[in-house]
Amino acid sequence: MNFSYFVDLIFPPRCLLCDAAGCDELDLCRRCLDALPHNQRACTQCALPLPSVPAEDAPPLVCGKCLRSPPVFDSSISLFEYEQDAARIISQLKFNDRLVLARTLGKLLYRRVIEQPSQTVDAILPVPLHTSRIRKRGFNQSIELSRVVSKKLGLPMLLKPVKRVRPTSHQTGLNVEQRRKNIKGAFELVKPVKYKHVAIVDDVVTTGSTVNEIARLLKQQGVQQVSVWSIARATLK
Repeated sequence: MNFSYFVDLIFPPRCLLCDAAGCDELDLCRRCLDALPHNQRACTQCALPLPSVPAEDAPPLVCGKCLRSPPVFDSSISLFEYEQDAARIISQLKFNDRLVLARTLGKLLYRRVIEQPSQTVDAILPVPLHTSRIRKRGFNQSIELSRVVSKKLGLPMLLKPVKRVRPTSHQTGLNVEQRRKNIKGAFELVKPVKYKHVAIVDDVVTTGSTVNEIARLLKQQGVQQVSVWSIARATLK
């Protein structure tokens, strides 16, 4: 028996949305879990939600934006569309100090990843926060999510190679071009990365500007393949 078994025995999972008993070792009940806006029909490269459900034998779908201007990263997995209760849960994690939510979200991300045979990565890299943001918030939500996934996959978590060297404004309310300019030059590669396939982990991906900038640095260093794993995929209205 592992430590998590005893934690669940003493503190059994409770649904973080309705306070019913949790299911399947998650802090979500079956009803609330099923009701979340699962991102089931998405671009395989950027995880942008697509309007139709592909047939089981259909080839992987790539959205028009990625066909016209492919991102630097190679593939994406995103659990939910960033709306409704999914947005509420992530907001609780980031701004209400409910770090316990990282346990359930990390487990859900891990389960989605192992369903994808192509996602055999060598290391996990959480999106870094600037030191000023960490001092204000007290933690990096991407690191907390990555702890769960890296432990379950038995993969190293890279905390030192990429550093956020410039504080940036919140991306909320910015359009695509403003987000791209806001994030440009915000990261720096400060340590060599020896792995061939790295997964970048973030809580929410909107335009992909942040993860694309990090992927660019990794590939300049010699990383051959970069995947993006996130809890939710947002779209600018």
